[in-house]
Amino acid sequence: MNVISAETTFHGTPLESIFKTSKKTIQEYVREIDRHCRYKSIQSQVTRGVVLDDRGPLIDLYEACVEQDAHLRAVLETVESQIIGERYMLAKQNERGKYIKDVEETKKIQGSQFTKIIKGIVEAKWYGYTLLEIMPDINPLTGKLAEVNIIERRNVLASQLRVVQRQGQWNPGWDIASSQYSKNYILIDNGDLGLFSATTPTILAKKFTLANYVNFSHTYGQPIIHGKTESESIQDRQRLAQNIANAAQNKIIVTGLNDDIDIKTFTMSNSEHIYTSLINFANTEVSNLIVGSESMAGATQSYVGSTNAHQDIFRERIEMYRGFIENVMNEEIVPRLVSMGYIKPGLEFKYANRVEMSNKDKISLYSFITDKYEVSADEIEKEFGIVVGKQFNAISEIASNSGSINGSSNDRRIMSDEEYYKRYGHRRGERRDSSKVENFLMEGE
Repeated sequence: MNVISAETTFHGTPLESIFKTSKKTIQEYVREIDRHCRYKSIQSQVTRGVVLDDRGPLIDLYEACVEQDAHLRAVLETVESQIIGERYMLAKQNERGKYIKDVEETKKIQGSQFTKIIKGIVEAKWYGYTLLEIMPDINPLTGKLAEVNIIERRNVLASQLRVVQRQGQWNPGWDIASSQYSKNYILIDNGDLGLFSATTPTILAKKFTLANYVNFSHTYGQPIIHGKTESESIQDRQRLAQNIANAAQNKIIVTGLNDDIDIKTFTMSNSEHIYTSLINFANTEVSNLIVGSESMAGATQSYVGSTNAHQDIFRERIEMYRGFIENVMNEEIVPRLVSMGYIKPGLEFKYANRVEMSNKDKISLYSFITDKYEVSADEIEKEFGIVVGKQFNAISEIASNSGSINGSSNDRRIMSDEEYYKRYGHRRGERRDSSKVENFLMEGE
C-alpha cells in the first residue's frame, strides 16, 4: 500500500513522503542493504546534488516490523518506561562531585514536548538517526516548550546532511548544517543503520513462520468427523454430512439405526515444534538485542539465579541508554535551550542515581534502612504514596541505647518500649530530675 503524506513540515514547509509498510519481504530488506553498501562504497566520490543516502524504503521495513510485531512493540515500550518520567533532572555539580537538583529548572523539562526529545534520541539508536526540530515558542498556559517535532525520516538524508521536500528528489531541499537551521535542528546520527537492521530480517522470518503455523493448525489441528451409513443413496449421505455439520451449532443430531459417527484425531507429533521454536528464537533475539535480556521482555526463567542475572544485564543496558541520552542532551540539546533563554546556564541533564527495583525489593530495602536509620515521612510518601506519622523504631532505638547504659536491673522488659514510654512519660532507662519532682505532701502541710 502506497500512501503519500504531506502532514509533516520542515520550517513550516510541508514534506511529501511515501509510506509502504504492508506486505514486506526479506527480498526488499536485502535490496536495501545492497543499496546502502553501494552508497558507502562511493560516497567519497559523490558530489552535492545527487540523492544516494535515501533510507526511505529501509524505514518502511523498520516501521512495518514495529507496527506489526507485538513482541518488538512490547520490548520498546519496556525501554521507554525506564527512560521517561520523573527519573531525570537539571542539576549542578558541587565541589564534592554531588549533583544538586534545580527544582524550578527541572520542571521546565517535564512534559509531553520534552518527552518527544528523549524518545527521538533513543530512537536514533534503533533507526540509525533522528532529526529534532525545537522551536523557541513558549506555551503561555504551561510556561514550557510549545513545539518539538521529529522530522519525517524518509525526507532526511542523514549522511548527506540534507532535508528534501519530496522524498527521493534533491531539490527543493535544505542543508541542515547551515547556520540558519543549526540553532533549531539537531541531527542525531548513530553512524550506522540502527539496531532495527538486525531485528528486521528475524521479524520478517517470524512473520512468515507464524503464517505457516496458522495454516498448519487449520490443516492438522482440527479433528475429522467420520460418518458411516448403510444407505447407498447419495442424497442420504449428503443429508448425514449436513446434519453432522449443523450439529456443531445445534448440539443435536439424529441418525439412522445403523449409522455410525466417529471422530478421527491426528496422532500428536513434534511437527508443530518447528514453528514454535522458530518464533521463540526470533523473540529471544529481539529481546537480547534491544534490552539485553529475554526474561525482562516477558520470558520466564527456570531458577531465581538466572532471573537475577538477567535483571543485572537489563539494568546495565538501561544505564547504557541513559548514558547515551545524557551525552546528547548535554552536548546538543541543553546548549541550544540555554541560547534560547529557556533554561539557566551552568546546569547539566542527569538521570537520578537510583536503582530500579520491584515493589517487593523496595519494601525489603526500606525495612532494612528504617531499622538502622531514621527516614523522613516525606520520603515514604513520595516512594509509596502512603502518609505516615512518627517513626516508632527510631524512638525504640534511642530508648534501647539509653536503657543499656542507665537501665535498672528491676526492669523485666514485660512492656514494649512504646508502652513503657506512654505509661511513665519517659523512655526506658532515663532518670527523672529530682529537682523537678514536687512534694505534694509538704505543700499540704
